[in-house]
Amino acid sequence: MTNYTKKRFRYLSGAFFVIGLLVIMLVAYFLIQSVRETFYQSRFESKYEFISLEEDGEVDPVQVFHGVKVNTFVQDEEDSDKKTGNIIFEVKDEPEAKLKGFKVNSDPKGMSDFTDAIQYKVMVEKETGKESFIVAMKMSPQSEMINSKPTKYRTYSINENGIIKKNNFTLNTKSKMETQWIRGLSGKKYGYYTNLPYQKGGGLTLIATAILGILIVIGGIWFRRKAKMIERDQAA
Repeated sequence: MTNYTKKRFRYLSGAFFVIGLLVIMLVAYFLIQSVRETFYQSRFESKYEFISLEEDGEVDPVQVFHGVKVNTFVQDEEDSDKKTGNIIFEVKDEPEAKLKGFKVNSDPKGMSDFTDAIQYKVMVEKETGKESFIVAMKMSPQSEMINSKPTKYRTYSINENGIIKKNNFTLNTKSKMETQWIRGLSGKKYGYYTNLPYQKGGGLTLIATAILGILIVIGGIWFRRKAKMIERDQAA
């Protein structure tokens, strides 16, 4: 029975050590990523800034940036009381994108009614003063999100020369700049390296997980000592 107990303690000691170290390594990974995210965000904010387009508390769906006109509106429906319709985005009065399945008022008053689907941003490079007009939109309808399919995003970037650049991406393929552009869609703030610093209680979760990992390692040490005590008793 003593030999069985000793082997069991050794097994538990090894298991606790492995699990505890894995937990601590996981915490270390997210801690490093969080530090990288903090530096990345700090560098962005020191180099760029966003300018508000609000007038009287609302952003007009029709905007003209260096000769390029953009417009967002709800496609006319036969049922005027319908709360889910197609959102049409136009560039130079030509349809450019159609977003389906989003809940929006049939008669939106401004861009705040489209927040979950499409947003306008003006970004300025502080050193040069160059401006970019950014249109960020979520292409995936709500049904695809429910089915756990990757959420698809698209951005239109218009520079001061009126040149338009279009990019399609997902959360897994987004660039550092695209990370900034899609923030606010659906009320979430995404990180490039990790979302942890922007999640409520993320820091406390990291600390609690680290403490758990340490306690598991301590448990492994305790089982190892018990096994050695049994081994000493057998030798006496």
